[in-house]
Amino acid sequence: MAEEFTEEIEVPVRENEDGAEIRDTDIVFDCPHCGKSLVIDYRGAGLQINCSECGESVLVPIPDGMELNDLDLDSGEILKQLFATRRNFQKSELEIQSLKARLVQLQEALGVMQEVVAEGLAGS
Repeated sequence: MAEEFTEEIEVPVRENEDGAEIRDTDIVFDCPHCGKSLVIDYRGAGLQINCSECGESVLVPIPDGMELNDLDLDSGEILKQLFATRRNFQKSELEIQSLKARLVQLQEALGVMQEVVAEGLAGS
């Protein structure tokens, strides 16, 4: 079993007008379609993403002086990210199951309420 790395690097943080945290390592740019200010971690440089406001596809700019090769990670870092992604996926799967069960409960409760209302209307 691989050991888990938990070392945190302190990165200065500020907030944008929406209250979102912006780190010095983040890329801040505007959506070319709607003008929404977008923030993404520097590792998103060169990726195609969807704007959180309008949903249009947007190319994340590569900051001046940065090369895509600068984003290449060593195998240890890639392994750490893989394990973290798997853990997050498992948590998400459990949350989805929980939400589906809650949805079924709410649908059943709604059905009972609809029956009570229908009976009340029929008795009027």
